[in-house]
Amino acid sequence: MSEKLEGVLRTRKGKGAARKARKAGLLPAVVYSKGQETISVEVSPRTLTHILRRPLRRNALIELEIEGQATRHVMVRDLQKHPVRRDLVHADFVQVDPAQNVNAKVPVVLHGRAKSVVAGGKLEQVRRFVTVACLPGSIPSQIDVDITDLPFGSTRAGSVALPEGLSLTDDPSLPVITIKAPRGKKEATEEEGAEATA
Repeated sequence: MSEKLEGVLRTRKGKGAARKARKAGLLPAVVYSKGQETISVEVSPRTLTHILRRPLRRNALIELEIEGQATRHVMVRDLQKHPVRRDLVHADFVQVDPAQNVNAKVPVVLHGRAKSVVAGGKLEQVRRFVTVACLPGSIPSQIDVDITDLPFGSTRAGSVALPEGLSLTDDPSLPVITIKAPRGKKEATEEEGAEATA
């Protein structure tokens, strides 16, 4: 499902024109398209902020409706915020094809309590996002990981179960979760390993 955002072409460019747009309650923005000329637009900062507060945040597929032009499917590429007020001052969009895969960073959310943590281990989520490839309209708001049966050691990106239609673009060997064994158990494990080697 896509979000809708209306825009108007911005004929004047430069900092002065951008300031005037902001004073008029509009947000200066640009739309980048592969093989096409970059266009300058003005959009509603309130509507864009509303989109960014929804579960998909920057991964939302947006239908940008510009007066007199065909609707463009875009995604947020970059945002600039006021250093003090933290409200939006500029946005960069990139045009996408809904039928072609894009790369997206999706948050990883852990569920449950690992048996190894119950046994005294210490869990650390090394990476809170993984990068996946999928259709723009199929990007999930998050990737859920059940950690109940996780053993001691590292769970790597390649071991994270992805929803259908998604493929991992990160290095599969990158650690996402680590569970460190408590000191006594770690020493016992090392001794058992040494005895087995001997």
